[in-house]
Amino acid sequence: MTRTVSRALGALALCLAVPATASAQTFELFGPDPSRSRYETPQNFSLELRFSPWQPEVDGEFTRNGPFLAYFGESDGNGQRRVSDRLLSGLELDWQALRINPLGSLGIGVGVMYSTFTATAPITATGASSGQESSLNLLPMYGTVVLRLDVLARRTVVPLVLYGKAGLGATYWWITSGDNLARRNALSPSAPTNNTADYGQAAVGLSTTWHAAAGLQLRLDFLEPRAQRAWDLEMGVNHSYLFAEYMLTRDLNAQQLRVGSHAWTFGLAFEF
Repeated sequence: MTRTVSRALGALALCLAVPATASAQTFELFGPDPSRSRYETPQNFSLELRFSPWQPEVDGEFTRNGPFLAYFGESDGNGQRRVSDRLLSGLELDWQALRINPLGSLGIGVGVMYSTFTATAPITATGASSGQESSLNLLPMYGTVVLRLDVLARRTVVPLVLYGKAGLGATYWWITSGDNLARRNALSPSAPTNNTADYGQAAVGLSTTWHAAAGLQLRLDFLEPRAQRAWDLEMGVNHSYLFAEYMLTRDLNAQQLRVGSHAWTFGLAFEF
């Protein structure tokens, strides 16, 4: 499967999720929120554009010089090799299902992201460069529960929102050699450590994970209040944010390709 097709499948999956929840409404606990303006449009969802400097812990089972480092590591100029972080980018859509007045909301979300590691593959017998580009492509997908505490942004002049997340995910991954899928072998990041039965098979798989995260959002309404109100009335976007989030991801199965990680994520969020 090529990168283009895989990205399209991820985008399609997210697009299919939107119509399924388009009629969903937020339920309010403890009565209507008095801080809402009567001119404000209904708010039920949040959409995040997410970007992170990222590196999965593929070599987590090795004490040193694992296959991930052998394939994608680069010299740091001091005689050591390291794998540089790559950009992990994607989207998350949250349904703010329950409004807990006046504190915040409890919701559920789905997300899809993408990243790739590319290097020149070594020749198996000698370790010398083959001149053939090899890539490890990862497509993390996840579901999450989201608790948002926006009482400060709604009731005071402090435009900050605290939130926490927890959930489960699955990362579809595949390795290419040139324009073709690679095959499993002893030097591949996907090679099993205790079983050679699937050597020679296509280097694709699915790794399952759990995650927990905490973040802080800066509500941008204060920069241009009139523009934000106009955006709400004309397009239904209630609020916009910059955010920073720290996420810890851990693998559920030690026998799979390990994609656990810990990283800061930054981006833009829009409530509508």
